[in-house]
Amino acid sequence: MSLTGNEIRDKFIAYFRDKRGHLHLPSASLIPDNPTLLLTSAGMVPFVPIFLGQTAPTSPPRVVTAQKCARAGGKDSDIENVGRTARHHSFFEMMGNFSFGDYFKAEVIPWAWEFATGDLGLEKDRLTVTIFGGDKEVPADEEAFEIWHKKIGLPVERIIRMPRKDNFWGPPGPTGPCGPCSEIYYDRGVKYGCSDDPDKCGIGKCECDRYLEFWNLVFMELFKDENGKFKPLASKNVDTGLGLDRVALILQKKNNTFETDLLFPILQEVSKITKHPYEKDALGHWPNNYLKIITDHARCITFLATDGVRMSNLGRGYVLRFITRRAARFGRLLGMKEPFLYKLVPAVVKIYGGYYQEMVTAQNLVETIIKEEEERFAHTIEKGSNILDELLASSGDTIEGKAVFNLYSTYGYPVELTREIAKEKGKIIDMSGFEAAKKEHGQVSSVNKFNVNIAADSYLSDLSKRSGGTKFTGHEKLEGESEVIGLTSGGQSIEELNEGQEGEIILDATSFYAESGGQVGDSGVLENKDARMRVLDTKKHGDLHVHKVKMESGALRSGEKVISHVDKDRRQSAMLHHSSAHVFLAAAREYFGKTVFQAGSQVGPSGMRFDFTLDRQPKATELKQIETLMNEWVRSNASVQTTIMPIEEAKKTGAVAMFGEKYGDIVRVVRMGDFSLEFCGGTHVGNVSQIGLIKLISEGSISSGVRRVEALAGPIAWQYINDQLTHLIDASASLKTSPAELASQIERLQEQLKDKERLVQSLQEQIALTTIPALIAQAKQVGNLWAIVSDLSPSSADDLKTIAQDLVKRKPKTIVLLASIPEPGKVALACAVDSSLTGSINAGAMVKTAANIVGGSGGGRADFAQAGGKMPEKIKEALDAGWQYIMQHGGDQAKTAGKGN
Repeated sequence: MSLTGNEIRDKFIAYFRDKRGHLHLPSASLIPDNPTLLLTSAGMVPFVPIFLGQTAPTSPPRVVTAQKCARAGGKDSDIENVGRTARHHSFFEMMGNFSFGDYFKAEVIPWAWEFATGDLGLEKDRLTVTIFGGDKEVPADEEAFEIWHKKIGLPVERIIRMPRKDNFWGPPGPTGPCGPCSEIYYDRGVKYGCSDDPDKCGIGKCECDRYLEFWNLVFMELFKDENGKFKPLASKNVDTGLGLDRVALILQKKNNTFETDLLFPILQEVSKITKHPYEKDALGHWPNNYLKIITDHARCITFLATDGVRMSNLGRGYVLRFITRRAARFGRLLGMKEPFLYKLVPAVVKIYGGYYQEMVTAQNLVETIIKEEEERFAHTIEKGSNILDELLASSGDTIEGKAVFNLYSTYGYPVELTREIAKEKGKIIDMSGFEAAKKEHGQVSSVNKFNVNIAADSYLSDLSKRSGGTKFTGHEKLEGESEVIGLTSGGQSIEELNEGQEGEIILDATSFYAESGGQVGDSGVLENKDARMRVLDTKKHGDLHVHKVKMESGALRSGEKVISHVDKDRRQSAMLHHSSAHVFLAAAREYFGKTVFQAGSQVGPSGMRFDFTLDRQPKATELKQIETLMNEWVRSNASVQTTIMPIEEAKKTGAVAMFGEKYGDIVRVVRMGDFSLEFCGGTHVGNVSQIGLIKLISEGSISSGVRRVEALAGPIAWQYINDQLTHLIDASASLKTSPAELASQIERLQEQLKDKERLVQSLQEQIALTTIPALIAQAKQVGNLWAIVSDLSPSSADDLKTIAQDLVKRKPKTIVLLASIPEPGKVALACAVDSSLTGSINAGAMVKTAANIVGGSGGGRADFAQAGGKMPEKIKEALDAGWQYIMQHGGDQAKTAGKGN
């Protein structure tokens, strides 16, 4: 049975929805709700909270989905196999049916068989299944064996027992639900095998493309506890995954998934754009791996960008950038020097837009995002490629890690791409050297802002190891006694800081918050009976809090005690703004959807700046509604609760994390009412009502798909509003109107100003037209036409237009080229041609000829065109070029004509 990919998807959903009573849910985003996951890599990811018992099951407790999945980063990545096998992809659709304590093996195995052999029409004698064969911890899955053998009727030899690594799922962490799997394989035939010997070619014996696993049935029936013991689950679950690409490959009887209707139209477009045909070689093989890799990557980046992933050097954005640049690199190997991937987006949308309608809406934006990234990479790839070629040509089989990092940081070559290219040449990368260079770069970048140079780095690192770091006590109190465990100044470790000196103090414990997570560092005072020092800023160096200080009096030595006094007003204002950042993110996700994530922030005493992902410009009314929601939450008097917990436990809460931030084994989770739950180590108010007020003051774009808002909170917000009201009242008084009528009054004044500007323009045009008679008198006959070429400085561009067009109206068969210097350093050009002459004289081409001389550009229609330039000193030369154009295109008699004045 040959079905299209869309028909297969529809049949699967219809079977479980209509025949087996499942709830059909749409695909979740490729950006998981749990941001500690890189991407949605399996169909069950959206249901993990249900499987873990954190969320109530759906109603009914059985679901069917077609889930978008990406495996292009992290341990699940299939990237290296893409294009080189018949079945691996960086993006795929996983169709699945799920049971949350409802049905189990006795139901799902017969259903799977019925759908595969009935609805899909797969030949029964070509199907083989695997089951878990058991080990010393968990016995074999005899229940599944009995169902396959006795109820379905499969012969014993087509039920293969497999080890844990192949047929046992989970748990997702050290503990949790888990269970055996049963996979269904399709025999594609001997021609796809790796050997005629059944002892060498078979399921579990090789990795060839003959036996294709297309459906995995996971039976969650066990729980692994802290002692490593497996116990039966009271509520058993089912999770299945049916690969759409693989089923299409089987039913459409293609050589590989790239030839199915889900990918082949994209591949054809790649072939067309690159001018490289997809065809068999002399041996009958299909070797066009580059075409297939580009095809796969085009689909993946289109889906990722549609779901809100944006290019960056962190997390998901890094994955998107890597795949885009990897595809661009393979394009260059096929001769593509200009951006081309963005041209493949329409082909992807045409295939998938009917089911995933969000792709149609986002198509133009996605094309722009991909094209901009291709352009960025194109700026540096040539030089980067030359450097990489030099590295590959060097002796030895290992490439220096520092050189690879420089290639990444300077020319944008992802290390994975460099490693892949090196592997093609039989070389490896010194990854430890790469990581060391990366770490050094990060430390230099961060500490240089703090005026500490690299000379102090090893001292601080050693100090951190010896002391175990600085204990932060500032969540509980703003004052406290601490011991000085280290001193630096001028990049060197020192024994003593004296009056008037600036330096850095490291304490064993501190109430001063060190800049991190977007929140600025604290300032204040450190003192004891012999010394007083002003804390100007506080930064982090690993686990240490480094206090930048200026000694106001006395002297301080390592080992002495000091009392800390954090600037309470500064801290309080920073807390208000940090809490308002959490409130804003919650409101933005509530309004725009869960694809909105934090992309950066800076919060301090003077305000809040927050970057977030959004693929369009918010309307003013939308921002107003978000601001209203934020302040409703502030007035709700909700408490702010902080909980310290292991990161694995925190992940299960669904708390939002800023992707790219590094978290330790123990994290701090901040909950505000029932609307905000985030990982955060910063300082916050105890109750949202303490924020007082949040006022958004600006919004704009900082990069493709990333927006930035600025806001004020608390007393500063009130002061801002009062200042704006004062300005409003003053402006209203100046215009002799009320604040409510101010906008209308400004519109009236603007209209009056426009009327006067139009009057001035009209008068200027009339004055300009007074030159018409003199210009007509200057006209020179060129065969059977007339030509007027003149410098009318300092006329404006509009004046030139008016005069040129009027001249051709008044004098038939006339060509006009006018130039002017309307202001210093600028040139204006205008060309008009009588419509009867445009067959031989083109105004656009003529004005471009003159514009090239004066260092400018322009164009227009055949009968009228304008241009500008920036080299006034070459106006005469430009007009002479215009004459040359007339003489060349105006007929034989033009060659005898004189030049213009």
